[in-house]
Amino acid sequence: MKYVAVAACGLMLLGAAQKNDQPELLLQNAIQTEMVGGNLKAAIEQYNKILAQKATPRPVAARALFQLGQCQEKLGQAEARKAYERLVKEYGDQVEVAAQARLRLAALGGPGGARGLVARRVFTDASGFGRVLTADGKYKTGSEWDERGGRGGVGGALTADGKYSRYMDRLTGDVVQFEVASGQRSRITNRGPWGERDYYGQDHVFSRDGKQIVYDRQTNDWIFQLQIRNLDGSSLRTLYSREGSPIRAFDWSPDAGSILARRSVLSKANERTNELTLISTADGSVRVLRSIASAPYTLTSASFSPDGRFVAFSLVGEGSPSHGDIFLMTVDGRNEVVVAGHPAEDQLLGWTPDGSSLLFLSDRSGTWDIWTVHITGGKQQGEPELLKKDFGRDSKVLGFAPDGSLYYKTGTSLGGLYYGAVDLETGKVLVPPAPVTTRYTGPPSQCQWSPDGRSLLYLSGGGKIPPRDNILTIRSTATGDERFLSPRLRSVWPISWTPDGRSVLAWGMTERGTGLFRIDTETSEITKLAGRAFNTRLCPDGKTLVFRDGRGIGIRKRNLDTGEESEVVKAGAYDLSPDGREVLFQVGGAVKAVSLNGGEPRELFRGLAQDCELRWTRDGRYIIARALDTASSEIWRVPAQGGTPLKLDLSVPKMDSFTLHPDNRRFAFSVNEGSKSELWVLENLLPAATKASK
Repeated sequence: MKYVAVAACGLMLLGAAQKNDQPELLLQNAIQTEMVGGNLKAAIEQYNKILAQKATPRPVAARALFQLGQCQEKLGQAEARKAYERLVKEYGDQVEVAAQARLRLAALGGPGGARGLVARRVFTDASGFGRVLTADGKYKTGSEWDERGGRGGVGGALTADGKYSRYMDRLTGDVVQFEVASGQRSRITNRGPWGERDYYGQDHVFSRDGKQIVYDRQTNDWIFQLQIRNLDGSSLRTLYSREGSPIRAFDWSPDAGSILARRSVLSKANERTNELTLISTADGSVRVLRSIASAPYTLTSASFSPDGRFVAFSLVGEGSPSHGDIFLMTVDGRNEVVVAGHPAEDQLLGWTPDGSSLLFLSDRSGTWDIWTVHITGGKQQGEPELLKKDFGRDSKVLGFAPDGSLYYKTGTSLGGLYYGAVDLETGKVLVPPAPVTTRYTGPPSQCQWSPDGRSLLYLSGGGKIPPRDNILTIRSTATGDERFLSPRLRSVWPISWTPDGRSVLAWGMTERGTGLFRIDTETSEITKLAGRAFNTRLCPDGKTLVFRDGRGIGIRKRNLDTGEESEVVKAGAYDLSPDGREVLFQVGGAVKAVSLNGGEPRELFRGLAQDCELRWTRDGRYIIARALDTASSEIWRVPAQGGTPLKLDLSVPKMDSFTLHPDNRRFAFSVNEGSKSELWVLENLLPAATKASK
């Protein structure tokens, strides 16, 4: 794709102009005079000539008015205000260019421009009905019943007219839209194909005119694709398709001619490399702008400038705390520079609609705040300025409304950690569950006691950068003090103790790639043990690693000394016996155990629940089975050698994880009650940004 300054700005709203259409040609020539020739007075004459023609199409006239105002503003002429005011008054239906005119009026001290930045809450509950598990084991989404679950509430992106927030329901392909003024929800039904067995829409982006959507798709045979369609599912086509090459769309070019995307490819040395690419929407051809020899999480965001001439993107490095920078380059991948450089972690939020500034999220002040930096000709002008203090690491920007207001959604995790005690022989609760205080709000995940019972391990909170930057936490059983590990890893998940309790095994991401790591619980130092290995357990011999393969269909073991590897059994979720001799798994409702050396599995019990979380007790006498497909998370104690299951007198709705202490008496669990979201708007943000950057 080629971008020329002449076409990038002038054709933003025109689409594919007819070459024999005189007003369009006049506009192109006028923009060339302004942008390339630099003759502002001559350009003003050309724009006025276009506006004097009665047959000039409205999109052309609106753009001519805006460019006229730009020229007059650069020359210091007061008439610029009149051009912008006329555009807003007479061409308000040309949404994007009218929004740019309003922003320029605000910057010039127009209506709203003199007021300070105001944060206003629009809705106290923007969560919608969300994803609620009901007593019959189904999920309620919105006003519908859905056995697979789904999302509700405000999300996705704000439409150009500021009326709706939209996202794609990846279960159905429908476009869900939330009306900002009324809070009402509606759906644009997907009438195209949608496969239940494939993975759809992990990330999706709407075109700037709001008429199309691009999203990623992964097939069962690991083919990664980008697909484009209209909102109702019509005109579906595959833009990109490649085996073993994950891809994510970031943005549409202003002319809808290209998709800005990140794809992951394997090098000749079998190392994973990420590429920031432009993919043509006409023929699917790929142009690489930047190669990044690192894990996918490092390239977190990218966006075209409103005129299509520049690309801004974020890169996050490993470390504790993490470091992240914002980069700016021309659309051909050249002239790359760092913007607002700082040792802190900076994350791109996007461009202001007039293209004069970049907004970014940063923790450089110690909290997650919104900052702005002025950009002219692809270069930083002046120092960054703080716009919004305490924006929050979990807040999500939805987009700009035509008046320059920025809409965003906040999220607060609900739930927490609980302690209690139970008599494992009778199933009676001895100490009723009670909440305990944690440093981070919300429910911790993957709770598990250390082998000696002196500590509880779990993942706390989560960072702003997707995938989430989970915090490895070790809590003292005796004092309740929390200690936070700081390995040079991102997206730590899942986790398990080593048998000696001195280390934690975790899958995670470094700047160079992903893998399984051993994390020292005292120093946080990391050692890579394997590549694609998930849900790992280390045997007491310290060298036999048991894990689930990358596709989740088999349990395997590997000798860490020799690298020798073999399959134990075809299964998904599992647990390893404390002595490291057997693997526990569930298939078809039956719970079975099999020797780590192979052989015929033996059935222990069946009929409790179709899907259970299975854990051996530390002494190996019992198996704790927690139902995952019921609303109350029923828990049973079952003899490890087989026998009658005993249901514990402990049924907790929305239980997220459960762990029994090695003393077979105390227990801990977390409860996940979802989250509460609020819709907010930052008003007068663009005038503040303009003033700060001058």
